[in-house]
Amino acid sequence: MKQRIIVSVLIKCKDKYLFIRQNKEGGAYQDCLHLVGGGLEENETLEEAMKREAMEEVHIALEKVVPFDFDSDITMYKGEMTHLIFLRYTAEIKEFAGCPASDAKEIVWLGKDEILNYKHNEPSMRFLRKLGLIN
Repeated sequence: MKQRIIVSVLIKCKDKYLFIRQNKEGGAYQDCLHLVGGGLEENETLEEAMKREAMEEVHIALEKVVPFDFDSDITMYKGEMTHLIFLRYTAEIKEFAGCPASDAKEIVWLGKDEILNYKHNEPSMRFLRKLGLIN
């Protein structure tokens, strides 16, 4: 089975959390909101990957990301069953001046009370529960 390492970050600004709708065909969890993130590329550190993904998806230059946890899931990805290994981070920004970039179709800022009004994939739901944002 194919494996893919994914770095992702939940970005907080004031009392809102950033999610995106992806702009990719064939990716995992097509009908869900996603955390900012993506695949680890060769010869980059985890932190470099996380900062690159934030810039590619939402034009945010993250100064500091805090490692939080890891998780995994086996799901269909680009036409084949794939073991996705998630390395998850948190980050906080003071102001949001970003916008959707090439990998994000839409940016969605949600307050804690709005998160469950949207569909999220199960690994994201586990992350949000660990952070205490949902029950």
